[in-house]
Amino acid sequence: MVSRESQLSSENYKVTDLILKKWEPDPYYTEGQDSYRKPQTPSEWFSNMFPEQAKRYGTPFIEHLQPIGDGINSITPLSLNTDFFGAILGGDSRLAHRVLYVELEMAWYYYDCRDKIYKQTTDEKLGNLLRALMLRCAEELPGNVHKLNLFLEFRSDKTVRSILHRAKSILAADDSFFSVDSKNERQQGPELYERVARQFVEQVLERQAGEILTLGDAYIHFLEYLKKRRMEPVNRRVFKSLVPPAVKEEYDLGIRKDLVDAEKKWTSGWKGIKALEVEPVAQN
Repeated sequence: MVSRESQLSSENYKVTDLILKKWEPDPYYTEGQDSYRKPQTPSEWFSNMFPEQAKRYGTPFIEHLQPIGDGINSITPLSLNTDFFGAILGGDSRLAHRVLYVELEMAWYYYDCRDKIYKQTTDEKLGNLLRALMLRCAEELPGNVHKLNLFLEFRSDKTVRSILHRAKSILAADDSFFSVDSKNERQQGPELYERVARQFVEQVLERQAGEILTLGDAYIHFLEYLKKRRMEPVNRRVFKSLVPPAVKEEYDLGIRKDLVDAEKKWTSGWKGIKALEVEPVAQN
């Protein structure tokens, strides 16, 4: 089978027949008429749907225009703009959609508008989105558009992989995007738990002279706090890495190992703070 690259190099296209054309409104629009005209080429279709990306990264395709009679031209998309298609995976800001790539984790995240939080997604799901857009473009364009490349070549695993690879650099998130001090939250992210641990200490714990709060009791309260927030529970090791530093920061109290609990047993915890009821606080 002849590769696409060799086909492009061997075919004798006239320079004047190769076009880079974005969608533009009807130039003959007059007041009172509908200024919208349907896209007639693949480049027009995609640049109309993703105008911000087309403005920044350029025309989606280089296309071949060939007259076929009666003022009608045959349009064939020859090669795609990898930068443009990598960028459109970032979503549509007009709809509050956003997708980004965290390089250190080698993971994709998308913003869930309903839960107002970032959730993980995969190469496979983003690839399926690209394939669906190519197919939708082919279905909605008129019959003078050659659609084989849209249906086959540009939906191939090889092409999709190259777009995803480019998208990882275009959509890479800054190192501080999911930091503890950032407003961006992701589902079950470590910084989210650290942020919630701070809130737990501020909202559930309070100073009370002479009171003793054991690590065991604090852990139970923290698990209940997570449950009310519909978050996954954490084990004691993770709890000890989150809550004691937050207590130290908020109340300047370190863990003591010389405390005696209600059953007259030696235990670890804090003296001088107590826990409030979790349920009414977590629901606020």
